[in-house]
Amino acid sequence: MLMFVLLLGAVVCEVIGQVSFKLGLSGEHRTTDGGVMGFLRGLAGSPWIGVGIAVYALEFVLWFAALTLGRLSIAFAFAALSYCGVVLFSRIFLHERVGWRQWRATCTIAIGVALVCWPYA
Repeated sequence: MLMFVLLLGAVVCEVIGQVSFKLGLSGEHRTTDGGVMGFLRGLAGSPWIGVGIAVYALEFVLWFAALTLGRLSIAFAFAALSYCGVVLFSRIFLHERVGWRQWRATCTIAIGVALVCWPYA
């Protein structure tokens, strides 16, 4: 059970990291001029990018801890829930349009993860 708690933490970190990166790239620190160096300065100046990196560091630790407790084939299947979380958070926090086909695919992924992971929880 501890493995799944750690995996859930890693999935949540993945989702928060991705949303943070998107917010960091969409904010006032984004620049379209200045070439590569301007882009990198914009990234360095964005607090959302910093949040994303910090959350990814935590995800790294949680993922490795989970792998010490269980099988990679189960852990990696569970990690697919990050796609579902990104779709949900993109809709809620980024106000992105999500079509019915994407919702259906997201639900299919969640069902697939449940089928793979159910006997091990």
